[in-house]
Amino acid sequence: MNMKNQFNRLNSLLVLLIIATFLSCEKDISEEEVGIENVFIPQSISASTTDNNYAVPGTINYGAAKNFKDDEQANKVLIYLGVSKSGKAETQAFTVNITSRTDTINQIIAGGSNLVLLPTSAFSIPASVSLGAGESTANFNMVIDKPTLKTFAGKKVAACISLANTTRYTLNDKTKKVIVIIDVNALQLK
Repeated sequence: MNMKNQFNRLNSLLVLLIIATFLSCEKDISEEEVGIENVFIPQSISASTTDNNYAVPGTINYGAAKNFKDDEQANKVLIYLGVSKSGKAETQAFTVNITSRTDTINQIIAGGSNLVLLPTSAFSIPASVSLGAGESTANFNMVIDKPTLKTFAGKKVAACISLANTTRYTLNDKTKKVIVIIDVNALQLK
């Protein structure tokens, strides 16, 4: 019986040693790449937004920082926007299309909002944005014709900018679009 107990203990010790060896080969949880890898417009979740609304000019001011530029020389107004990829894993190169969604703004207006649709003929956006390997954010501008924008003095105009058809990763359904709401008078255009 004594010999049998020693044999069982030795077998148990051997099993524990084998298990410990296999467990030591696995990555520590702190070394795992975590996070959901989604593509989104960061302005749709910035501090001054609710329901994907992006106020221009912004309601939160960080010194001289603004979320637009009055380009007097080109007679344009530039609204700063961007594309980001979430998740901790290093980004692989990808491209995502940028679109305008007038139907979204028309639904908001039909719901009783006092916004006015900024016609797509009044602004331009890039057809797509590309992020290179290792990049998690890329910026782009919504470029608005200033004389046309000035015709909306006293009003708030809106445009919906959305992401579509990414070549890699998944679009975040909640933050793939942003409602750009421009208070024309508050821009104090020259």
